[in-house]
Amino acid sequence: MKSEITVGLLVSGIADYYPVSVCRGAMKAARENAVKLVIFPGKYLDRDLTARKEIMYEYQYNTLFSYAMGNRLDAVLIIADSIGCYASSGRIRELVERYCQIPCVLIGSKMDGYVSVNYDNYSGISEAMHYLIQELGLRNIGMVGGPDDNTDARERKNVFMRVLKENNLSFDERCYVEGNLSRYSARAFDTLIKNYPEMQAVFCVNDDTAIGLYDALKAHQRIPGKDVMVFGFDNILSAPKMKPPLSSVWAEPSRLAENALCIALRMIHGENVDKQVLPTMFIKRDSLGTSRKRQEHRYDRRVDRQRVDKYFDDIFYRYIKEESNNNIADIKVGYMELMNKIIDAYESGESDIELRNEIMRILDGLLGNNMMDYADMENLLTHIELLYQAFRKKEDAKWYDLEDTFTAVYRKAVMAVEQHLGRISADKEDEQYAIKLFVRDIMQFEKGTDQSYAVLLEHLEWFDIKNAYIYTFKKPIMHLEHEELEIPENLYLKAVLREGTVESVLGAAQKRRTDDIFRSSMKGKDSNALVVLPLFSNEMLYGILVSDMTEKLFENGEFLVNQMGAAIKMLELLKSNEEIQRQLEESLITLKENNIELDTISKSDALTGILNRRGFYLSGEELLEKNKRMGVRTMVAYVDMNNLKIVNDRYGHDEGDFSIKLISEMLTEVAAGTGLAGRVGGDEFSLALSASPEDEERAFVEMIYKRFQKYNECSEKPYNITVSVGTCMVEAGDALTLKEAMTLADGKLYEEKQNRVKSVAK
Repeated sequence: MKSEITVGLLVSGIADYYPVSVCRGAMKAARENAVKLVIFPGKYLDRDLTARKEIMYEYQYNTLFSYAMGNRLDAVLIIADSIGCYASSGRIRELVERYCQIPCVLIGSKMDGYVSVNYDNYSGISEAMHYLIQELGLRNIGMVGGPDDNTDARERKNVFMRVLKENNLSFDERCYVEGNLSRYSARAFDTLIKNYPEMQAVFCVNDDTAIGLYDALKAHQRIPGKDVMVFGFDNILSAPKMKPPLSSVWAEPSRLAENALCIALRMIHGENVDKQVLPTMFIKRDSLGTSRKRQEHRYDRRVDRQRVDKYFDDIFYRYIKEESNNNIADIKVGYMELMNKIIDAYESGESDIELRNEIMRILDGLLGNNMMDYADMENLLTHIELLYQAFRKKEDAKWYDLEDTFTAVYRKAVMAVEQHLGRISADKEDEQYAIKLFVRDIMQFEKGTDQSYAVLLEHLEWFDIKNAYIYTFKKPIMHLEHEELEIPENLYLKAVLREGTVESVLGAAQKRRTDDIFRSSMKGKDSNALVVLPLFSNEMLYGILVSDMTEKLFENGEFLVNQMGAAIKMLELLKSNEEIQRQLEESLITLKENNIELDTISKSDALTGILNRRGFYLSGEELLEKNKRMGVRTMVAYVDMNNLKIVNDRYGHDEGDFSIKLISEMLTEVAAGTGLAGRVGGDEFSLALSASPEDEERAFVEMIYKRFQKYNECSEKPYNITVSVGTCMVEAGDALTLKEAMTLADGKLYEEKQNRVKSVAK
């Protein structure tokens, strides 16, 4: 019988606002329901990374989704539309159907045959648009949407059109453009602005899109919030910090995840469940204009005791569901007390020094309780301003110190914000220092042994990680983009961090069934969630890291992956180096035992029969000097096989040897009669040829490339054999040595290698 329920959560990374909020909500629900949560932070399906070389290997994160399959989990939650925001609906369904054998709940997505939890896209958008149309009197409203395959993007477009119709406004085709759900939708922004010049307002399908639209509007000399009103969706943390602060529809992703996990638990227990739709709320800020005219009639309502709860919700809306948080509970008590004192002052109509001092005392207590860490600053300052206006407008009131009182309130609020920012800055400095130490310490191993893996887990305290597990494959796996990764039946546990103590795992104890690793991974006393992170370097996958999911990993998780991957790559190189060293020592012993001198080694390469490095440099230098004496130019070429490692790993070392031999034969044919060819390294070759005055370096390079192209077209091999070539033409009067010429040719070879194609399969 299972002692613990294990639920998986598939998200699009752990660095962006939406997946982070989903993770936090799921973690909260898992903690409250005493279940284990395992987070799989993949990336985006089918995202084109050809222009983003700095993140071109992010596709390795998507291998994590394969670990959630089979019987490894009791249920799975998926933010399918976010993961598939660059993919077709067919590809998204293909992803989801991989988990159809266990209870599956979609978050923020809709798909026939699956239970889902979604936002009510209508209410918040409708409220915002009715404000634009009915209160501001705007008629020309545009929208930047998203791909129609995305559930929310499609529904939000439909709501946009519906509200226009409700207000007797026609849907002009010019008023809508499709973006890619991100700020990087420049073409869509420019199309909308140019084709719809009379546009007065824009609804952006999400806040990240609005960030990009701000820049596009400014580039067209149109000011957001003044020339064009803008509102978004999601109310991300940066929305109130934009200039002007961005109005948005607040839909808390954490609530989606909380409800989704509870639904999954009901499904596990055999209950019938149905989809859920959660409400949204419109948050108005200065991106819809700064006029207070609409709010003048509300001044007196700001001092209504019956509405104090609503004011609190307006300002602290992100945390109204977290009253179990001691700070929030204390802040609410203090806020209610403060507002009641302010209303007492309003109702009395006269200045009362004791009451004023009491108000300041309560305010100091709230600020001391870090109230500014939780407040929406735009809403808080607007609230203070409206209270001030209400006091000023009260007839027959005697406010001798009204200006001083509200000035003091503003000053205290500003000082509290500065202190808050100061704490953030200090935390960042501490974090940067911790990062430097971590980068230094994680590489503190000298040998590529299994015991060295423990070093990688000894410095995770600044991530607040108390429990972690390094699992590796039996051998590293080369995994190229768009290839399906078949997860091996067994992984090998190299090192464990348990409650802050690191242990190495050796010998037969390392072997673990992949199906058991999430259920057997222990959680700490303060942890209810695990995260699975890929261990990779470029194309090579080494395994996974399973650890506690902590708040610091949301910001630094990808940094940890990069450093862990680099460290494990170093371990693998050390292992290989030690094995080569051992073989070399054995060879030297054999040579000595047979009384063989190193300087009698043949000039020929054993595999190909052409000159080896030593032979080429001796014979090549002679050819170069002879040509100089005769006034003849010499073409020196450095040739490197492309993708030998991929051929070896994919098709076997026999095919790799075949490729090396073929290159040797073709280069020997090129050199026949005019020079010589040699193999100067594993997949490196060289040529030295007498050249005529008409010979050109580029023509020579293209001639070699065409030879290989012609061979590949006729070859029955399932792969292509290709090379990169760098050249150096040595004139008869040049003082260059062969070694110097080879160095120059190697430089050009490096440039050629930048354009090589990694795909070897035909």
